[in-house]
Parts: sequence; C-alpha cells; structure tokens
Amino acid sequence: MTISISQPTLFPWLGYFNMIKNSDVFVFLDNVKFKKQSWHMRNRLKSSAKVDEAEFWIRVPTKLPKTNTMIKDVYIDNNQDWKQKHLDYFQYNYGSHYKDILFLNELYARDWGKIAEFNIEFITQCCVYLDIKTTLVRASELNVKGTKSDLVLDICKQLNADKLLANNGSEIYLEKDRAIFDNENISITYHNFKHPKYNQAGEIFLENLSILDLLFSEKEKSRVFI
Repeated sequence: MTISISQPTLFPWLGYFNMIKNSDVFVFLDNVKFKKQSWHMRNRLKSSAKVDEAEFWIRVPTKLPKTNTMIKDVYIDNNQDWKQKHLDYFQYNYGSHYKDILFLNELYARDWGKIAEFNIEFITQCCVYLDIKTTLVRASELNVKGTKSDLVLDICKQLNADKLLANNGSEIYLEKDRAIFDNENISITYHNFKHPKYNQAGEIFLENLSILDLLFSEKEKSRVFI
C-alpha cells in the first residue's frame, strides 16, 4: 500500500493533488508546528492585469498563535472579512466563472473556526470534484509520535504501508534515515510532477499557482490535468 503525507495547506497547487491521486492513503500532517506567512494560510493566483501577467497572494488571516502551536489548533481571525475579500478577488480576476464551482460556493457559505478545518474541507471536496478516490486521513487522529523521519515512519507503520510517496522537500531528512525505513521494508520514492499547461487566461503561462486557477480556467475538465 502506498501512502503520502503532507501538511494541509491553503488551496494547494496541482502537484499536491497529483500526489494524492497516486496514493492509496493520503495523510494530512496536521500535528506539526504552524508557520506564520506560510502555505498553511496563503497561496497564489493569477492577476487579470494585462501589464505584467503577475501573480497575487490570497490569504486567510489567522489569530497570532503561540510558539509551537500545531496546525490543527490555529484559529482563523474572523474579525476580518476575508471570505468576501476572496470572493471579490475571484470575481475581479476570473469573472463569474468561480460561481460554477459549486462546492466552493458552499465552502464560503459556512462559518469556520480553524484554518486546518477550512483547508482540509477544501482539499477533500476538491478531490471529489476531481474524481480522486484516495482515502484521506488526519495524522492527529492516529496514535503516532515523534518528529520528521520518526513521525513519518510511525505513520507508515500505523497504516501498514510498504511504500511512501514523499515530497521532494522531505528528501533532506528522509535520506539520512533511509535505513530505518529499509528495516521496516518500507520503500521511499519521491514525487516528481511535471506541470501541465492548461487554458490559463493571458499570454504568459504561470506554473505552480493554486489549484483554484485550474478550476476557474478549466472547470469540469480540470481532472484531466491532475
């Protein structure tokens, strides 16, 4: 069984969903430290401005967490009208196309307390939209402990995985500890995603944007590009 593990980020890029698709089980690593001004609470979309075809950041504001606060425990700052700001961004840069993504409309109609809950629900519903049938699990709901390689190994063992599809960014520490995975007969491969070109607005194609850019651009055809 192949598993992959990644933190629940905001509106992830295409490669995130490709990794989920190529796994039997995907684990949301929500029991590690939250990082301010990170992918946990922001991502990029494409501006409709014709001058430089620039990207812009979209954020969900969070209340200032204490040091070492886990991702799963960070609260959204709902004193800011972030949902309406997002919808205004969508309308201005993509027109009314965003309204065709029904699960997104439902997402913004709900009240949210914690950033991880919002992110995980978006990713879950996006998987349904993209016809990705991988089982989704939260690390915080497993009886696991440790940090870095030890935590990843414990998750693999808890789920009886014999294959780990890992982020390229985790290679730095996983390779140092490959022996402990070999001892448990767990193979490690690194996710290699070649970014496709889709029908993105403008003359210059920008890679590695949020999955939202693909959804707004291709709608129901989006699954072909994952």
